[in-house]
Amino acid sequence: MVVLFFGAVSIYYIEEISETAKITLKNNYQTLMFTREMRSVLDENNLPLTSKAADAFDIALKKQENNITEPGEKEATAGVRKGFELIIDPKLNITQKEAAIEDVRSLLKTIDGLNLTAIVSEENSTHTTVNKTTIFLGSMALITFLILFVLIAGFPGFIINPLNEFADGLQEISQKNYGVRLDFTTSEEFSKLSAAFNIMAASLADHEITSLTKILSEEVRIKALIEEIPDVVIGVNGDHEVLFMNAAAKSLLNLEHVQVVGKSIISLITESPLLKIILDNTDPDAPLMVEKEGETVAYYQKNIEIVVPNLKVNPTYAVQYSGFTDGTIYILKEAD
Repeated sequence: MVVLFFGAVSIYYIEEISETAKITLKNNYQTLMFTREMRSVLDENNLPLTSKAADAFDIALKKQENNITEPGEKEATAGVRKGFELIIDPKLNITQKEAAIEDVRSLLKTIDGLNLTAIVSEENSTHTTVNKTTIFLGSMALITFLILFVLIAGFPGFIINPLNEFADGLQEISQKNYGVRLDFTTSEEFSKLSAAFNIMAASLADHEITSLTKILSEEVRIKALIEEIPDVVIGVNGDHEVLFMNAAAKSLLNLEHVQVVGKSIISLITESPLLKIILDNTDPDAPLMVEKEGETVAYYQKNIEIVVPNLKVNPTYAVQYSGFTDGTIYILKEAD
């Protein structure tokens, strides 16, 4: 209720200030523009006035006649009209017209003075309203602050503490610590919340374990298949580290005595110069001649890029697929 009342009062005073400013601009400021236009016609044209200059003065004068707002402005405007008729009267001489122009200038100055006085008065009224609004809204803001401060200072700890624990639990879950559990006993609602959180954490833990088990089992199966392949197979990741090397590859490269998995493929070149030839070979059609058991054997080499899938979720929650190369598999098949 305090916030709603504060907002209603703010809107009321904003509308009042806006309306006051709107009236000032619409009435008095426009009059000043009209008198300036008429004065410009008199300043920029010699007597007798041309028809174009007379029409411009008449248009501005008609606008002023339809925008009379201040006491005394109507009489002054009527005097300007009378003087303008004398200025454009072809029967009068230049001296008479100049005298009429002086009267018109004086009346325009009177109209300007009336409207400037009104603008100052309305501006003072606006400042008064603004000052009053500032004091009132400042008092309301102070009262609102005190009320909210009392509510926050007296807010029950049995609500804040569980919320903090819940936030900490979510932080742990985001770091894949699925062993975290919550136990809220302050209220029935928080007990339900902690139970739901614990079920979620347990489900995520089961899913993580299941996924890791599948990945490890598939890894063991793939390594077993690679070992049984008679062809030479070497797997390297994007950091040039050996992921796997089957027995045929170790035998051909004379690396049976070396622990190759996890090592840099570049560092192994010193142990087996043939490895550099394999790494540099990019022509799958040209056979690779290798000395094996005292004989020259031809091998055809095939390089397979390892593309790692990268799944992203766009703002509309649609899964988008992209991938990046993260290694190479080198396969050497002995020519028939």
